[in-house]
Amino acid sequence: MFFFFLVVAACRRPLVEVDRTVPAFGSYLRVRVLGETRPVAESAAAEALREMHRLDSLWSSFSDGSEVVRLNRQRRLRVSAETRELVAAGISAGEKTGGAFDITIQPLAAAWGFHDGRHRVPDSSELARLTRGVGFRRVGLKGDTVELGDSAMLDLGGIAAGAAVDRGVEVLKAAGAKQGLIDAGGDIRVFGDRTWRIGVQDPRGEGVVRVLRLREKAVSTSGDYQKFFMREGVRYCHVLNPRTGCPVQGVASVTVIAATSVAADAFSTAVMAMGPDSGLTLLSADTSLAAIVAYELNGRLVWREAGRIP
Repeated sequence: MFFFFLVVAACRRPLVEVDRTVPAFGSYLRVRVLGETRPVAESAAAEALREMHRLDSLWSSFSDGSEVVRLNRQRRLRVSAETRELVAAGISAGEKTGGAFDITIQPLAAAWGFHDGRHRVPDSSELARLTRGVGFRRVGLKGDTVELGDSAMLDLGGIAAGAAVDRGVEVLKAAGAKQGLIDAGGDIRVFGDRTWRIGVQDPRGEGVVRVLRLREKAVSTSGDYQKFFMREGVRYCHVLNPRTGCPVQGVASVTVIAATSVAADAFSTAVMAMGPDSGLTLLSADTSLAAIVAYELNGRLVWREAGRIP
């Protein structure tokens, strides 16, 4: 979904670095940890990876044993505290973005073939029927129970990786890591007394178009250039507009910098769906957020920014 180049600044003190990359969340999961000793760094990395894999098993849309799959089948389910918190975060993101971010978009993603890879273009009547069942307000929270109303189907993929990154950072800090970075398929968060240089990929070419200098921040990019298919010269990307049921077109990439990965993840997706004008207006109202947006205009890419880009 996302692609970043990482260039590390020189260490200010002699710390031992451990770097681990494993598959997770349908992509890759990279943990870079710096600790005072190798055993500390290795233990912290292993603990964070275990915790993030556990969360992946709870939130996957493809594993029969996950709480998301069980909830979609049963319609009402007593869930773990972690899943309840993530569902609540998804509802909150839906409210903040006026529905541009929606955790009930599963039927639309399936209809376009983004779940099983059998890509197709649904007709207008099918899309109209499916969009009538989409809406985050159809998700109810009662204590530790989540309930789905009408034909709503949950898909936490838009924020699951970000939430897992945030939890992974908490684990690393508690385990004694002094500095670190977690990258879950491009959802990145850094911590500690260190500035990390992170390059934002050109959505229409090779290489980096901007280098961010981040300290104690998170960054996420949503774009139309990695998960997509072509039909009759039209690009259909995996980021869907909940209102129309169609893949976003015209916006090539949205990079959001925020305090947490779950916020960066949700807002980058929402701005893709909203478009540059409405999306940048939304982001400009929140001083904790910054963004870089690339969109197509008259056959060329136009870049716009909101907030303070580090």
